[in-house]
Amino acid sequence: MAKKKMQKLDLNNFFIQNEKDESFKLLQENDGKQSNQTNSLPPNAQKLFVRKEKKGRGGKTVTVVEGYQGNPQTLEQLCKKVKQQCGVGGSVSQKTFIIQGDKAEQVVKILIKEGYNAKKTTM
Repeated sequence: MAKKKMQKLDLNNFFIQNEKDESFKLLQENDGKQSNQTNSLPPNAQKLFVRKEKKGRGGKTVTVVEGYQGNPQTLEQLCKKVKQQCGVGGSVSQKTFIIQGDKAEQVVKILIKEGYNAKKTTM
């Protein structure tokens, strides 16, 4: 059996979009940022819900703050303030942030002091 020489594929034009084909839309850098700015509300117009959660966390209790509408950088700064004042760790994910431990009462007081409408809920 003779070995066949494999043909080399030319991938130079493989990823270039056909100008007539408008089925794909390229995202611009500003596309995502505009939606975040339009949803931004001042602190006193936002309703934040604070609750304790234990399920799915290995028996550890955490405090979850939900309902934030606004700039993600502002949410990060708010979470950092709350973590510092509570003396615990935490994290931000999408429009919620999590504070380690059972700190719901303390978090509500901090958020109200910062000008947010915060309410403790149970689920």
